[in-house]
Amino acid sequence: LTQALQKSLMSSFDFVIIGGGVGAGYLARDIAPTLAAEQKTLLIISSAPNSLTPMERPAVSKGSLIPAMTFLRNPMEDDGKKFPYVCKGADGPTMPPSWYEETEGVTFMGSTTCQSVDFDSKTLTLSSGEPVTFGKLVIATGSRARALDGCGAEGSTWDELHSEDIDEQFQLKDKNKWGFGSCHTIRDVGDSAKLVAAMERVEDDDQETCYWPIVVVGGGFIAMEVAASIASKAEDLHVTVVLSNEHFLGGGRGGKPGVFNKEMSEFYERQMCQRFGVRFARGYSVTGLWPTEEAGRYCSLDGPAMDLKKTRERQFDACPKQFTDCRGVILKNVNDETDNDIRLPARFVIFGVGEKPNSEFLGDSLAKVEGGYLKVNENCQTSVPDVYAIGDVAAMVGEDGEVVKTGHVDAARKMAAHVAGELTSEGGGSGYAETPYFYSSVMGLDLGWKFYGKCGEGCTIVTIGLTGWEAAEKASDVVWAAFYVNSDNVIVGVLLNNGTDEMKAKLPAVVEAKAVVISTKKLKKCTLDEVLDNPHLLTPSELGLGEFHAETDEDEVKEAFSKYEREPGCGFVEIRHVPDLMTSLGANFDDVETKDALAALDDRKVGLVTFEAFLAWWCA
Repeated sequence: LTQALQKSLMSSFDFVIIGGGVGAGYLARDIAPTLAAEQKTLLIISSAPNSLTPMERPAVSKGSLIPAMTFLRNPMEDDGKKFPYVCKGADGPTMPPSWYEETEGVTFMGSTTCQSVDFDSKTLTLSSGEPVTFGKLVIATGSRARALDGCGAEGSTWDELHSEDIDEQFQLKDKNKWGFGSCHTIRDVGDSAKLVAAMERVEDDDQETCYWPIVVVGGGFIAMEVAASIASKAEDLHVTVVLSNEHFLGGGRGGKPGVFNKEMSEFYERQMCQRFGVRFARGYSVTGLWPTEEAGRYCSLDGPAMDLKKTRERQFDACPKQFTDCRGVILKNVNDETDNDIRLPARFVIFGVGEKPNSEFLGDSLAKVEGGYLKVNENCQTSVPDVYAIGDVAAMVGEDGEVVKTGHVDAARKMAAHVAGELTSEGGGSGYAETPYFYSSVMGLDLGWKFYGKCGEGCTIVTIGLTGWEAAEKASDVVWAAFYVNSDNVIVGVLLNNGTDEMKAKLPAVVEAKAVVISTKKLKKCTLDEVLDNPHLLTPSELGLGEFHAETDEDEVKEAFSKYEREPGCGFVEIRHVPDLMTSLGANFDDVETKDALAALDDRKVGLVTFEAFLAWWCA
């Protein structure tokens, strides 16, 4: 009691963390030994209640959505013994609220927000009106889910998002509010509780039975995980996914590359469709919620489950009385601006369309990058001395100007560990240089993947082991990988689907090797074990003066030759196209060498070269 009283009276701390998420929990864990040894103090400011200290967020979109697992949604159940507090199930101590109360030098201040920061005087103004001074500050406020205007509660704090709906025992005050016609995002356990209430809501005796699907809007990690979780755990509920792009985690409009290519996306989508009946509406964006009072004749979507199509107009009568916020969503075709009033009825709607960093309270006092993320250097330092940022709110900018933003729990943990070292030492270390890493598991499908490195602009994705997966008895037995090769032919990223622990352990080394591949086509022909065991397998040898790496595989040469044939399948190429053919196969001839090559290939001056003659000369 004396220790708790002393903590409550303090107004000056050596270290202050604003935010109560994963990063804050791991940073507190890592810095705790120093606090005790050097008699220093740490304050954690969190908008969540005192009973909801930092938790492992991955459960929110997975296990927390299983209705029977109430202990994953309610920290008050059984004194939180099974609640996924930070380090629960990981290599470290479990950290329930009692850990923060009993750990020397640590103060957790829940139900509190920071209203403003004076960086010159190192003073915070809290929602209570009280000032707090700090020696060093860490901003770990995370991000919030994006959604349509008017969809659910607005705000970034627990109080703004949940105080009207969830009581102190973490029970919903009115479950019916979160049933038919409700709108959801998914970011914390409060969101999970509301979503499970919607899943469990059934019609009253006097209410019309609803056969409309749950509509999940979005094509990213969260949308994919939530759609799979619900479809696999609630067999009587149907799920339709609305994608503005063509595929999950696929490239955006305008050719912007994604994490998956079409082949990879379809592997997961077909599993969700075939095993759980998930349907997909591709190339549509949501322009608004369909009001409950709005009835009439509208076009909708129906047809093949893997690619729903626009229907003719049909009559939609008055909405059943049990619906609250909406009766569905209004869609538009992203490829046709005139096709903008399509109605898709929904049992309830879930938005998984990205995030917004919680950085507005800082104004322009700290440098930010596009989107409002706090700009940090390799040591997670912001533009103001003694101020750091970690987790979803931060974006690391290298000396070359490259922005690295990894919105994943693993990044939050590792950034926290690095900043703990910065806070408790003189700094000047090698900097935070972890290979970007994220992973996902798709509940119900027994599928999961791990990714290391970089993906996106300029990358060619080469898959190994994915072709012919349909013939496998179980998709969960299929092991495949994707290698991300940049414009310099360097492997900069790798994704492994399923696979053994031994294979997973090799992934970082593949990226760190920065191996050059002589040809992505040759990479495609390798086995997965060959590349994992030796990333430099296809690295070309060093060239001497006048040498170049030529493609000599007969099948590859034939494929290249066919592109320049006068007519498909004719078997010959006009001599004027031979320079381009040789260049496509790796040649780097100067004008004199090109002239000599053409003379050798067409010594009779007929103007044509057959495949057999070209192959023999080229490979010789």
